Amino acid sequence: MKLSIKRLRSVIHEALIRENDESKPVNPEQAKEVLKKFPKGAKKLGIHDVDSLQTLGTGTQGTAFLAGDKVLKITKDAKEAHAASVLVGQHYKNIVNFYGVWSLGDTGLYAVLQEKLLPLPSDEAKAFDNALVQTGVPVWIKRAGGDWDKVKQLTKDHVSSVVKEKFKTFDSPEAKEFVKKANESWNSLTRKYGIKDMFDTLNKAGIHFADYHAGNMMKREDGTLVLIDLGLSNVKGTGNIQTITQGVEQMR
Repeated sequence: MKLSIKRLRSVIHEALIRENDESKPVNPEQAKEVLKKFPKGAKKLGIHDVDSLQTLGTGTQGTAFLAGDKVLKITKDAKEAHAASVLVGQHYKNIVNFYGVWSLGDTGLYAVLQEKLLPLPSDEAKAFDNALVQTGVPVWIKRAGGDWDKVKQLTKDHVSSVVKEKFKTFDSPEAKEFVKKANESWNSLTRKYGIKDMFDTLNKAGIHFADYHAGNMMKREDGTLVLIDLGLSNVKGTGNIQTITQGVEQMR
């Protein structure tokens, strides 16, 4: 099974959607209109003019804004909000810092305040996604149910099946080159990019997440790759999601 980056993301996303409610993303205009309903909460977050908020991007179910030296995401994804709330106040090497998660009244939306990081350079983003494609790791994470040894075994089985299907034997130069690249990709993902650390951190917190790709990654100033988006997570841990008014009062 040879997967392109586009197909890999599609396979993962389709599998995740089957377990999560999916809806259209919150566009910037909708997000700003909702924030205007909570002027006191917005001001305590340092937002005095909602209309002037700089949009950083719109993802599967939410929109991110620049809020001072932090990022404010408005999302429909209750499971993402729950996952983020479990990690509020924690500081992990490979996971973005979350400062607060609040429900926005009866709108069905959530506000997530998180660390502002640096963009992932295009060459590194491409290398990361290529390593995912070479190994299929996000698919195996999805299927492994929180067991890294199973992720490793499924990856080995995948590489073996590709060799048998495409090259028929492990002895050909082409097969050996394919296996070599697969091993290099695995080592890059686990050692250089820290995907196993991300996996372990989230699973210890009761968060099952499989949507790994460059679009969900940024970097710290020291060069560390950091997961910034927990959309479509499945969560066992207990977080604390308050109203935006309650939450910002405590944060201050």
